Amino acid sequence: MGIFVVGAIATMVASSTAERRTAGYAEAWLAERAEVVQNATVTVVDELVAGIEAVAAFVETADNVNQETFATFVSKLDPRLNKIGIAYLPIVPAAERDAFTAEMRKEIPDFSINELDPFTGEAVRLDSEVETHYPVQLFAPGTFLEQQLPVGDLPLEIGIGVDAASNTTWAQAVEAAVDTNASSVSNFIPIAYQEVSFGEAFIVMTPVHDDTTGEPIGAVGAAMINWLLPTDLTVSITQEIDWSIGVIAEPAPLVDPTEGWIGTIELSGTTWQLEVTATDTALRTLAGTPQWLVWAIGLLLTTGVAGLAHLLRVRVRSRSRLSEMQRLYDEKDRFLAAVSHEIRTPLTAVAGLAHELAERPNDFAREEFETLLGTVAEQSDEVGAIVEDLLVAARSDIDSVTVHHGVIDVTHEVGLAIESSGVNATVSTANPPAAWADAQRVRQVLRNLLTNAGRYGGDEIEVRFDADEATVSIIVADSGDPIPAEQQQRIFDPYTSAHTSQEQLGSIGLGLFISRKLASIMQGRLEYQHDGRWSIFTFTIPRSIPVSPRTPSHPPATEASDSAAPSTMSERRSA
Repeated sequence: MGIFVVGAIATMVASSTAERRTAGYAEAWLAERAEVVQNATVTVVDELVAGIEAVAAFVETADNVNQETFATFVSKLDPRLNKIGIAYLPIVPAAERDAFTAEMRKEIPDFSINELDPFTGEAVRLDSEVETHYPVQLFAPGTFLEQQLPVGDLPLEIGIGVDAASNTTWAQAVEAAVDTNASSVSNFIPIAYQEVSFGEAFIVMTPVHDDTTGEPIGAVGAAMINWLLPTDLTVSITQEIDWSIGVIAEPAPLVDPTEGWIGTIELSGTTWQLEVTATDTALRTLAGTPQWLVWAIGLLLTTGVAGLAHLLRVRVRSRSRLSEMQRLYDEKDRFLAAVSHEIRTPLTAVAGLAHELAERPNDFAREEFETLLGTVAEQSDEVGAIVEDLLVAARSDIDSVTVHHGVIDVTHEVGLAIESSGVNATVSTANPPAAWADAQRVRQVLRNLLTNAGRYGGDEIEVRFDADEATVSIIVADSGDPIPAEQQQRIFDPYTSAHTSQEQLGSIGLGLFISRKLASIMQGRLEYQHDGRWSIFTFTIPRSIPVSPRTPSHPPATEASDSAAPSTMSERRSA
């Protein structure tokens, strides 16, 4: 009888406790699913950014781009990236508007610069006066636009002439891309054509530069409808929740935390509001769960304190294992997303330009052909460098990184690393002595340091040299902010970054880890410090063959060469 009394009391207590926990469980359940939608949204936008960056690279490097060649290049992209359309918008000062219009009418007799109606999204006659126009000069309609309007009804010049400057939201995105020299994401604006409304869309813009001067001359943009954002990435939870993405409401609507969730998504300085609500089916499931919990707890408590204690211990261990598995799963997702983005951008440009060169070799002048081919080679090297970093990281975990030592010309290797990284750096005029290292691995370390400085450092980047009787130091310094003291050692851990800038899309986080690993294998070291003005990475390697039992007895070659036969010493170090 005592057991039943205890059980009844325990069940009442459990019922009260379960009721309090129900709300917390529902909130956590909704928050988890909201995170899936958030991550899916960021992934789709990242893919869209990579696609239009490739289009911008094509516009920059190809001469005499017209409507046909522009549409052909865009058609090579993944069709999921082009829903409404991708456009090129040049910068046209108001004083040059008439001349630009006259030039466009040579190809399109009825061309005019129009404004976008802020309420309907339709292109109408331009009435507003602005200092600078951003008219659509080239346009490739997307898959969704073609589905909504029969192909026969789509004129070649659809969308051409619409001025981004006539819409505040759109204009801000264009100006942000041109001013910051980085891709930007707009808030939502209505889009319509011939009284057919396509709903609200956001626009991603990326700058286009003059291939000779490097000055911005326009921007490439793509529009995406908000309800087409999270699709196949979130199909597994479509029976559980409904969601909407849009401009932040002022004030935010009230939502019962057990039935709905409201949060934000940050994308390149733009904030969107995300609202997630449980479907009727999910609400019934959430409501039914606490009843089962009450009966389960009541039954367990009546079996005795010993049994309950055992179950609690098992539960604690299970939660710990689940938490660790979730952490590893999240790290895997972040790593794969970063790797995909890092490789996708150069690979998209390589694929698009290679198709153009293969399919239209006679359409390009020799100088233009060589320029495009150079871009392909440069972007291919970028992919190769990323893959090499991944291979080194994998080999370092299984103790199989091999280096081939030889005498190297330090100044020569620095020059090659700067050229391959594309970073604008000032090199010291000092003439450092030769070093004993693997030339390829030295360039790999320097490329990572230079890329890191160009991506996260300040405007000024310098390469300096130092030497003593035993070592040569290559110093990569930039004028950027110091890394916080608590992060200064963690930056050398794999998949770790001390930088969280909204302008920078995620990097793999392997560069500094691999660089320190390679420096150690070559019997050198890599250290970081900040001297009050400069962020300094010092890469130190031996000047001559280190004295060790594994050192060859013969002296090194006196001539530095990448093609020199590798030394007989194959160094292996554990991770």
